[in-house]
Amino acid sequence: MQTDKLILDLAAGQGGVIRKDQALARGMSEGMIIKRIRSGQWRPLARSVYRIFDMLDPANRIRAAVAGLPDAVVSHESAAEMLSIPRVWRGLAVVTVHSRTTHSFPDVTIHRCHDLDESHIATIDGLPVTTMARTIVDLAALLRPRHLSAIVDDLLAAKKVTVSDVQDVASTVLRRGKPGSTSLRTVLAERAESPNENASRLELLGLDVLRSFQLPDPLLEYPIPWDENRRFDAAYPDEKVAIEWDSRRWHTQVEAFERDRRRDRLATLHDWRLVRFTWDDLTTRPGDVAETVRSLLAK
Repeated sequence: MQTDKLILDLAAGQGGVIRKDQALARGMSEGMIIKRIRSGQWRPLARSVYRIFDMLDPANRIRAAVAGLPDAVVSHESAAEMLSIPRVWRGLAVVTVHSRTTHSFPDVTIHRCHDLDESHIATIDGLPVTTMARTIVDLAALLRPRHLSAIVDDLLAAKKVTVSDVQDVASTVLRRGKPGSTSLRTVLAERAESPNENASRLELLGLDVLRSFQLPDPLLEYPIPWDENRRFDAAYPDEKVAIEWDSRRWHTQVEAFERDRRRDRLATLHDWRLVRFTWDDLTTRPGDVAETVRSLLAK
């Protein structure tokens, strides 16, 4: 029957499922649908959604959920996989629907929200998928801060997203008490687009840490002896000890990373000891920072 072929073709592109309204639009009657359900040919999955045949790999489960659930959008881990975001679980079927819905779907994780704006949705392989920035915001609620930081650093270094892209989405979505809000705000603040402001905050914090552990003040912005057009962030020239405060934002950039490694090698060749500290070092391990500097000065 031509009607059955039309429905089978449609279901094949939707993970093996079809909605009642789609079947009716293609020539099925209510009685024909009921007959197929009673015979076991069609299996109810959700409200007015039926499985015609099994296509149970994750990609087809996602297509089935998008076809069967109202305004479903591929999100979270599934969006991360489709967007090639690294360090996120693969092989999951995850979608987001509006918070006012109460639908469930077999073998699919469903998130509900009311703040998924159209600008947060892209189209990939014919499916609605959360954008790179929105996916990062969503993942923040599921990941530990260090895991989230590593993912953001990878994407920034690969130039697949910018801090401002994520900040724009976060400003419309994040609110006090929402899971992941604090960790994401911290990650974004550490990678702020203003390098001078970020560097000055790190420099002041680093100086405070050294002073709090009774270490002598270093000379700030000290000209590098073999390249006086460039400077160390801080230095103890008599001991040939230099300190660099690594802004996370700049550390993620490939060009800056390579430049810093070259500076490290040159310091070694000129008998200087260069040590680098990040925002995390200064805020979570200040004692280790101070002990490292003290040991270098003692040598």
